[in-house]
Amino acid sequence: MVFVAGAGTCTYLMFLVAAPRRRALPNFGNFQQESVIPADTVSSAAGSSDIPSCSVVIPTHRRPDDLERCLSAIAEQDYRRFDVIVVDNSAGDSETREVAKRWKARYVTETKRGLCRARNRGALVSSADIIAYLDDDSIPEPNWLAGLANEFRDPDVMGVGGKTVPLRIVTDSERLFAQVRGGAYNRPAPLVVDRNTPYWFEICGFGGIGAGCNMAVRRAAFEVWPGFHERTDRGTPVYGGGEQHAFFSLVDRGFKVCYTPHAVVRHPFPPTMDMLKRRYLHDLTASTAYFTMLLVEETGHRRSTMRYLWEAIRGKERTWRGDVTPRPKVVSRLSTTFALLLGPVRYIQGVLLNTPN
Repeated sequence: MVFVAGAGTCTYLMFLVAAPRRRALPNFGNFQQESVIPADTVSSAAGSSDIPSCSVVIPTHRRPDDLERCLSAIAEQDYRRFDVIVVDNSAGDSETREVAKRWKARYVTETKRGLCRARNRGALVSSADIIAYLDDDSIPEPNWLAGLANEFRDPDVMGVGGKTVPLRIVTDSERLFAQVRGGAYNRPAPLVVDRNTPYWFEICGFGGIGAGCNMAVRRAAFEVWPGFHERTDRGTPVYGGGEQHAFFSLVDRGFKVCYTPHAVVRHPFPPTMDMLKRRYLHDLTASTAYFTMLLVEETGHRRSTMRYLWEAIRGKERTWRGDVTPRPKVVSRLSTTFALLLGPVRYIQGVLLNTPN
């Protein structure tokens, strides 16, 4: 017998990337590079020197080929004021450094493992108005950065998530993963959320704003907000939830966050069934580790977390996800149960690993 968890399970996007086009390399460190901002994306700012400056931060860990493709796509951006910061989440890798140098991106290291540590490191070294984040295997559309920047015209908006879609759906595993993920991160309508929005806690905290491979944060937020929770997401035992916790914690502090369908990124899906099943089980474990973290650390929202968890167990669909079609079966019930029970253990491991001796 096989079983799939309810729609409350957070999943992450990934898709296969095409080979990069060769072209002249822009200087990402020069905020005056010439390009055109689409009028339908950043209307009054087109051609103006007062559009917000942006840093594109790309955390990476020993994937120079993926990074090369990502930087090639960033070179096509229709935006005038941006630089690129590659954060190598290791003690340093010569191939990664060379790729960053070839595309004239700034190269920094974050030696302690953790995707959210690398995200915070990128924000720390940036002096731009907006910090936009990509995964190293992401492929942004040319107007991606303009689409994100446009949402920050509202001074109360501190975080933005964009639309994330697959580059391809060819193999059986890619088709199945698309069904498992449903309409998360790929909705047609924009959304603005603050503390007055119905269901704001679950929308922000459980995947209603966007994926970590396609988001941006106003740099000023880091002056009043502790940043991404460094015991969450890839490279940590919790393995996920970094962007969800960020959006939730920003709104919890009285700010707005929003989702825009006008900032599009493509990201690979698991190309084989074995990779899909491993990814699915990892994400199930990450979901209960994240729930455990919320229950232990976000005590003011413990009741809301418990209610959401109980409704997810009962199979309640969230219409704000944009897709309530039945989910396919992926792994056995036994494997699913074990993965879910492992989550609290992973949370405890993360706490112990970060406890000073």
